[in-house]
Amino acid sequence: MSEAVAPESLPTVESTGGTIEFPVMADGVRIRIARFPAPGGAAAGTVLMLPGFTEFIEKALETIGELRARGYGVITLDWRGQGLSDRLLANRRMGHIADMAHFLNDLEQVLTLTRFREQPGPLVLYGHSMGGHLALRAAHDHPGLFSRVILSAPMADIETGAWPRPVAYGLARTAVGVGFGKNYVPGTGPYSDKYRGFEGNPLTGDPVRFARIHAQIDANPDLALGGPSYQWFYSALRSIRLVNRKAYLSRITVPVLILSAGDEMVVSNAAQHEIASMLPDCRLVSFEGARHELLLERDELREKVWGEVDAFLIEGICPAD
Repeated sequence: MSEAVAPESLPTVESTGGTIEFPVMADGVRIRIARFPAPGGAAAGTVLMLPGFTEFIEKALETIGELRARGYGVITLDWRGQGLSDRLLANRRMGHIADMAHFLNDLEQVLTLTRFREQPGPLVLYGHSMGGHLALRAAHDHPGLFSRVILSAPMADIETGAWPRPVAYGLARTAVGVGFGKNYVPGTGPYSDKYRGFEGNPLTGDPVRFARIHAQIDANPDLALGGPSYQWFYSALRSIRLVNRKAYLSRITVPVLILSAGDEMVVSNAAQHEIASMLPDCRLVSFEGARHELLLERDELREKVWGEVDAFLIEGICPAD
């Protein structure tokens, strides 16, 4: 089991300088949004942060605090179906979405509601894991909006274990077609103790940060989310097929930084290299010994990651002659 974390030591949105709101989307689903203004009001820029699958705002508070310390304002959200946004199934512990486009529809409304285009620039897009994949779609759909895009362990493709990719895709499509779209993908299930063991976990080598994730869930069990439904899985694979093409990625001309975990066990590093080669202006940096949650890793690894992020952002503000 992971190390214990005292509830009173956990950061909150408010203690990190943020405010929360719950706007209702066009289809009636409530989404949780958090805004974190830059300290002192003079922003170095504004970061739109897109979380990964199962994630919730509280999980990113340390990263948000680091960005604010650098002078950035941050806007983020809980995707529909996770965090404290409305869940989509009676089984609240199942990750589900009918189509990844629904996430992007919500993002469009968030951009409008937060007046993101009017925020202090430069405007930076940051996406982790599933959020990294969705960030590529957002950058594609909004040319010229973002000055920089940062992808942390992006879901360029999903590891399917022993199943070859075409077989996994066919199985998911068949399962959805015969009515099993709201069943868990085999090998997954509700959030449970099997997700809480630190040894061998795929997320981070830092025991304190790993424990903090689960302490946040213990403090508010409504944050918990388990594995994905077949429908989520099929939708993700379809969306990946849409994005991972030269014709699609070549239209994303904004500079992109891909942060790749050397000890990745969740998404495909090979696919990250493939999309990096198809993006017109992309740099991929791999961090040996790091697991999927690069910014929740051990301090010595986080320092390297932040070094790359800082250099990338400074380059964007003050380009070399």
